[in-house]
Amino acid sequence: MRCSQIEFFGYAGKIAYIDLSREKIESRELSEDEIKLFIGGIGLATKLLVENIPDPKINPFEPENPLIFMTGALTGTPVYGSSRFIVASKSPLTNAWGEAHIGGHWGPELKKAGFDGLVVVGKAKDPVYIYVENEKIEIRDARRFWGLDIYEASKEILKEVGDENAKISLIGPAGENLVRIATIAFDPIPYGPRMAGRTGMGSVMGSKNLKAIVVKGSGRIKLKDPSKVASVLNRLLPLIMSSPTAQIYSLYGTSGEVEEFYEYGDMPIKNFSEGVFEGYKKLTGEYFKEKGLMIGTYGCWACPVKCWKITKSESLTSFRFPEYETIASFGTMLKIDDPSYIVKFNEICNRYGLDTISTGNTIAWLFEIYERGLVNKDMLGGIEPKWGDGEAVIKLLHMIGRREGIGKILAEGCRRASQILGNDTERYCMHVKGVEMPMHDPRAFKGLGLQYATSNRGADHLYGLFMRIEQGQRMPDLRIYERVDRFSTKGKGWMVATMQIWSEIQESMGVCKFIDIPPAHIAGLYTYVTGIKTTVQDLLVVGKRIFTLKRLFNVANGISRKDDTLPRRILSEPLKEGGSKDQVVELDHMLEEYYKFMGWDNDGKPTREVIESLGLVEYAKKLALI
Repeated sequence: MRCSQIEFFGYAGKIAYIDLSREKIESRELSEDEIKLFIGGIGLATKLLVENIPDPKINPFEPENPLIFMTGALTGTPVYGSSRFIVASKSPLTNAWGEAHIGGHWGPELKKAGFDGLVVVGKAKDPVYIYVENEKIEIRDARRFWGLDIYEASKEILKEVGDENAKISLIGPAGENLVRIATIAFDPIPYGPRMAGRTGMGSVMGSKNLKAIVVKGSGRIKLKDPSKVASVLNRLLPLIMSSPTAQIYSLYGTSGEVEEFYEYGDMPIKNFSEGVFEGYKKLTGEYFKEKGLMIGTYGCWACPVKCWKITKSESLTSFRFPEYETIASFGTMLKIDDPSYIVKFNEICNRYGLDTISTGNTIAWLFEIYERGLVNKDMLGGIEPKWGDGEAVIKLLHMIGRREGIGKILAEGCRRASQILGNDTERYCMHVKGVEMPMHDPRAFKGLGLQYATSNRGADHLYGLFMRIEQGQRMPDLRIYERVDRFSTKGKGWMVATMQIWSEIQESMGVCKFIDIPPAHIAGLYTYVTGIKTTVQDLLVVGKRIFTLKRLFNVANGISRKDDTLPRRILSEPLKEGGSKDQVVELDHMLEEYYKFMGWDNDGKPTREVIESLGLVEYAKKLALI
């Protein structure tokens, strides 16, 4: 795609700015400097959010809070796993940095429509949707679609557009009702949705009266050196497909790892309080398939693995099968071992647009505080939440999505809900910085505990994926040469930081972590796709710049060392049984090593020297930090 000044390879070359309050649409060309300093994807989104937010302390539901959709530098190219893109904003769940990551086909379609990203600000007077087609953008009336769930709304909006093959992102009733754990759904029909799940991005979209964004594109993404790209990909394919993890994902999706994670003592049980649950055997991918609940396979853009599995229900002939995180959130966390319930919970969360990790966590917290007598059935509208009770979960899901009864409180997320109820209930809320913990217990992988504690968006298993290192993976391109003991804390500070920094590059490139292309190959592919010569070391500097700028945003919102911690249960209450029994996470030593490696002071603030070395002085000034 040729723009007025620069011929772009890999990139579309444009960013659109959409002001819903003023009904104004503008676009501009990418600059060479921002590509060099931030690459794309989460890197560009971080830069643009800091630049465009009028005050970092703003209420996330204020119209001026930007909502940014951004593709990666390699998104939509032939590179394996290049489906990924991100959504970023100030989070209403954490009141700090917020982002969510998505695969599928919407991101590549946005690029083919002529845009690398969209920056949405303002609030429409009435519900609207945005229509993007080949460099043209319109704001259209969505009043008749408001209130519809994501499957109904997707069907009706695409019918109005006149093209069922157009790609759509949208919110359900949870986002409309400003549920702080609401998601943005992408392409629900026929096999979806993919979800921008974490940190409440769906509620930010709802606060803007924005129901959906529809994208159609017929453009071509140019490659600087197509033959070299093809050569690298030909060599990579056998490497990717020979990975045991890729083979498991091809057969069963992420549910294929249930048994492995359980054996490690990593799969949380009864709100992270127990180590053994025999019911897990009914929650494996093999068992779902045996019972006819896994009926097919689909794939994201340019994916050879195809971990995207398909299921069905009484009301839907096909939709996305529950991922491992959903299976654990609503299965072992609640001591429910009926796979048909898991599929049902997944469908309900999809319809409303609810983050299954946060929702399952919050319900598990409610189950525990009810068991401990800290709430009673009168406070819960007559519901008696008891472990293993699937019908109680269904009632609670509807109440959360609609913000009815106790759902008004649960819709705030676990931390806020516990602060509302008081009575020391936050002790049983498994969160970091307000984000409910993913379904991996740090007592099984202690470096993962450090990763959770320091991640910019709160508890995050994907930013670093350090448990893979603790399972035995080496990363020689990143100087991680030897196997590490999962229960040790020695030397993990710099390794966790390095893996987090590399994750910034993966999310800036738009490549899937499950494909796991080695760093040197990523550097080569970026060079051959864009014509911009780079090395792994160059990319690590960019990754550190991005991670540090997010940290500065969080510091501006009051985040410090006090927030780089884990729930009390993880720090001081060992499990009595299971694969991680007798373990707790000893965080302090790892945190000190981490801060030193990152160039942060003892309170977790990046030093002036680091800010200057990464070229972030102007951004720190914008955030009123220097």
